[in-house]
Amino acid sequence: MSKMINFSETFCRTEAYDATVLNCYAFRHGYDVRNGIVLSLGNMVSGYPFDIEGIRFENSECAYIAGAFSLGIPLHLALQHRLTVCTNGFMAKKGIRKPYESLKRSDWERFNVQWMLYVVWQKCLGNRAFRNLLLSFPKDAVIIEDSTFQAGCTATVWGTRNVELKRRLNAYKKELKAQGMCKAAIKREQDRMRLGEWSTIGVFKGQNLMGKILMACRRALVNSTEPNIDYALLRNSHINILGTELSFNQIVNAA
Repeated sequence: MSKMINFSETFCRTEAYDATVLNCYAFRHGYDVRNGIVLSLGNMVSGYPFDIEGIRFENSECAYIAGAFSLGIPLHLALQHRLTVCTNGFMAKKGIRKPYESLKRSDWERFNVQWMLYVVWQKCLGNRAFRNLLLSFPKDAVIIEDSTFQAGCTATVWGTRNVELKRRLNAYKKELKAQGMCKAAIKREQDRMRLGEWSTIGVFKGQNLMGKILMACRRALVNSTEPNIDYALLRNSHINILGTELSFNQIVNAA
């Protein structure tokens, strides 16, 4: 993957989050629950619609993908129209982004992380439920995207992997399978241990850009400020959504 230059080296560096020491909230599925908090933090999660300069998106994955196809050319506009009505982030990635990956903006990696930060921040401002979810985390919570079982090349860019936890879960799976437990029951039991008794096992390693973005937004909400968004970079990227170049000047009141 090409080197990202739109965030500081400090923000983009690989981190090691020791779960035996830190209060890690590692999310994998939208239905994950830890200490009574539903970890529906991922881009794919539905139920948190929001606007970007008056344009409604049903989930942040669709809004993020829209940035990759934002030159204002006919094909990009057609894809964006599909993204604004898509309610399933996974299907947007699989059915809209991947088939046209080669036709995304050539400068996408120059601004995609800042665009993600902007998108998630708009989601915070535009959706009270998501904003309240972030504010419900303990002060010392370290938010981590757990991509331990993902094989994609960006798994440890947006998220992290925990080798020790993976080893423990795989061994547990074999044990439960030997006991005759069905696949669905095994998965439920693995999730229960991962989010409960084994939530303090191992070290999560990766850039964890999604986790860092979520924590930056949470800090901004707590302090009534704004994340350090590089608006100059975004304006200079001339991001066109549905035929209009975004100004990034609009003041959004929290809904």
